[in-house]
Amino acid sequence: MMTSVSTKYACGVEYLGTHYKGWQSQDNQETIQDHIESAISNVANEKLRIYSAGRTDSGVHAYGQVFHFSSNAKRSETQWLDGINSHLPSDIRIQWIQIVDEAFDARRTALSRTYVYLINNNGFDVFHHQRVLFVRQSLNTDAMMDACQYLIGKHDFSSFRASSCQSNNPIREMKNIDLKANQLISITFTANAFLHHMIRNIIGTLIDVGSEKIAPKDLDKILHQKDRNAASKTASAEGLYLIKVNYPKEYDFPYRSFEMI
Repeated sequence: MMTSVSTKYACGVEYLGTHYKGWQSQDNQETIQDHIESAISNVANEKLRIYSAGRTDSGVHAYGQVFHFSSNAKRSETQWLDGINSHLPSDIRIQWIQIVDEAFDARRTALSRTYVYLINNNGFDVFHHQRVLFVRQSLNTDAMMDACQYLIGKHDFSSFRASSCQSNNPIREMKNIDLKANQLISITFTANAFLHHMIRNIIGTLIDVGSEKIAPKDLDKILHQKDRNAASKTASAEGLYLIKVNYPKEYDFPYRSFEMI
């Protein structure tokens, strides 16, 4: 049990999710949470639990995941950072660590989350394997951008939630969707929160728009049907990255800009 002398820390972490069964600790599975808790506990010399801003699924990556923990151990931020990273595999890395007030909660204090989904619509590239979704057929990105506009705002996103989703409320506020087509197609989503598989189900539907199987305006109809069967298949986890968790301005965390080769 934590005492009044414990200190609460917030941490930013990046990871490639390819070889893990997601963020959340599971029995007899290799997860990102398990690796980080083991590393932190080793540095602190006490068994510690961490609490994230949100769970990412198996195969999903992160560039700006945030978690918090509390400890009685007296370590400088540099000692924590270097010590934790020395016990982590090379595909998980703590970016920063800061002392925060007791009111801070990585999940509950968050105002919104930002994810990006990356699509390679050019020739297959081995260096993007398991980090970007390769789509062979040509995609009409103008049509995809038009379709995105129907999803902005506060909606019931039941058509885009997984059948396994445990959320009691399917209402989410999509604050912004930004699509850019350069070497890769990047689609950036910011919402107050996301349902299970929500982005991957949206991406699958946007790919159908881009390949002209359905029209951009069909997104509005699909959204209002509130039926998962109305939307397209779930896109692969490999192109999805949690890039930022947005907090009130008093938590001035040192995020880095997202970059992808």
